[in-house]
Amino acid sequence: MRLDTIPRISLTQLPTPLIEAPRLAARLGLRRLLVKRDDCTTLGMGGNKVRKLEFLMADALEKGSDVVMTCGGPQSNHARLTAAACRKVGIERCILFLGGPDFERMNGNLLLDTLFGAEIRFMVDATVKEMDDAMNAEAEKLRADGRKPYVIPIGGSSPQGAMGYTSGIRELAGQLSDEDKSPLIFFAVGSCGTLTGVTIGCRLFLPEAEIIGISVSRKASEIRKIVERVAPEATELLGIDLPIDASQIHVEDCYYGERYGVASEAGNAAVLEMAQSEAIVLDPIYTGKAMSGLMDMARRKLIDTDRTVIFLHTGGGPGLFAFDHVFRGNAKLLRV
Repeated sequence: MRLDTIPRISLTQLPTPLIEAPRLAARLGLRRLLVKRDDCTTLGMGGNKVRKLEFLMADALEKGSDVVMTCGGPQSNHARLTAAACRKVGIERCILFLGGPDFERMNGNLLLDTLFGAEIRFMVDATVKEMDDAMNAEAEKLRADGRKPYVIPIGGSSPQGAMGYTSGIRELAGQLSDEDKSPLIFFAVGSCGTLTGVTIGCRLFLPEAEIIGISVSRKASEIRKIVERVAPEATELLGIDLPIDASQIHVEDCYYGERYGVASEAGNAAVLEMAQSEAIVLDPIYTGKAMSGLMDMARRKLIDTDRTVIFLHTGGGPGLFAFDHVFRGNAKLLRV
């Protein structure tokens, strides 16, 4: 297996912490709940995309790229961390193609994109395909001008990006005691790069683990199609024969609410409960919805509550500050 020989550049201090969440575990009737704190990566206010970008930026540097482009929603954590990674490795130009509802305030991740000097091309209500087409057209223009653009798909969901969580699960396995090596692992699923990497990583390093991905954006059938496309290229990159049957991947698609990018009542409640039981900050769009799935499944006894449960905290904290209006009614404020 070639995992340790694939080009990689260090963007954060690893391993990230794996901590107990005893108060929340007691509330949910779980024997043990652990939180893998990938929100604590040290680049650009943290998050899971740093693991992917360690491989993606190494690939960009190896190819001599001088411009990096990616796409996402207005509050994209991946876009924010791509801009930060460019600064960290010395690539001066980062172009972000962002699509979604229009906005008035440059807050949350948008503020950080600005601080990191990214060029933002905003496309109101654009689809992923429209953003991809715009990126590829810009890349062609840049090549014609003698530049060397590097295009990263939404969420960093590529074979190189999947290496981030193939190695991340190896890291997690090294932190677990023997009695905890058949855990249930919950996490948010968006662009599917993390899911692909976790799936491969568990097959290799935690074969008794059960993955439960909580979709924040699309139906399970769509998610499995993306994994089916990316996983074979990822295992080829690793130099291994490891067929991945996407139909067997456990994905729950009933927790994302109205649509991607819109906070849900259950997700907001999970953000509050996690903050007030364990002082851990989630966000309403990714980790809050994922935690709402974990909480609901535990309380309804849809999972084996005697198994160790791990919540893979993929970050997203900066985006919380674009949703202050959602939690304003919970303020215990007395003007004196």
